[in-house]
Amino acid sequence: MTSTAPMPMPPAPALIAKAHAQAEAAARAAAVTIRELTGPKEHGAAAELFSRVWALEPGQSLMPTGLLRVMAYEGCYVAGVFDDKNGDRMIGAATAFLASDGESGGGIHLHSHLTAMLPEADGRHAGFALKLHQRAWALGCGLRRITWTFDPLVRANAYFNMAKLGADATDYLVDFYGDMPDGVNVGQGSDRILMSWALDSARADVAANGTRIEPRNEESLLAANRVLLSGIAPGMMPDPGPPSDLGGALLCATPAAIQTLRREAPELARSWRFALRGALTEAMGRDYRITGFTRSGWYLLERHEEKSRR
Repeated sequence: MTSTAPMPMPPAPALIAKAHAQAEAAARAAAVTIRELTGPKEHGAAAELFSRVWALEPGQSLMPTGLLRVMAYEGCYVAGVFDDKNGDRMIGAATAFLASDGESGGGIHLHSHLTAMLPEADGRHAGFALKLHQRAWALGCGLRRITWTFDPLVRANAYFNMAKLGADATDYLVDFYGDMPDGVNVGQGSDRILMSWALDSARADVAANGTRIEPRNEESLLAANRVLLSGIAPGMMPDPGPPSDLGGALLCATPAAIQTLRREAPELARSWRFALRGALTEAMGRDYRITGFTRSGWYLLERHEEKSRR
């Protein structure tokens, strides 16, 4: 079946050149080299890295070597992050494929399926450099948007996606992948937030230069008790308490150290899954949209029409 989704207008050459320069600067700052993977040996190394990060059992695989090989051969995005400080060792990888919104009018874009970084990359902003490389690659292919999903319970990913990249949260997907048997998600459900990154937007450009896009009204909303869900401190139970008046901006808490909770207090982690699901889907069903994430761990929600009037 042939897709009828429109192809986007090609980005301007100056924008593509700037995106490549921004990606190269980020890679230098992280002391990494990022490049497309070209052969079976490298694809095998990336497959092994994905399995290690997701703590899979022997014999399990998220992305088999053969699939990565075919994706790369057919022009999909398959890239590795190599450590300039440690003998050019692969410490991260990502893969993405061409996607279409079909009749919704969004057109052809890139969907980033898997991105993984080893602990050796912690604190170096190598993940940021990898996403900028992916952005430059997509723009060079004539694409203007990248989508991906992430677990809404993971604070670091929420902050990274919205504040560091300037991407938009567009949907809440309940139990998107069904039961996941890996060592990270097993028994915890697979709710995801769908992100959409407008690669040629002012937000993306500002973020690519290193400026973080953070909500500025956190303190005033907390003072006014504009809180859908609280319990932001480590080890706390989620405490639903939506304001009686849902007009105006709202905050919604996320749990501290969710990965630790999953290991040490799985029932508490599951409580957070259901509480956050309920709070966000209820608000989004009333025309609220997630418009930001604070460094301290709060989602910012605003009514769609209020944001549109700005």
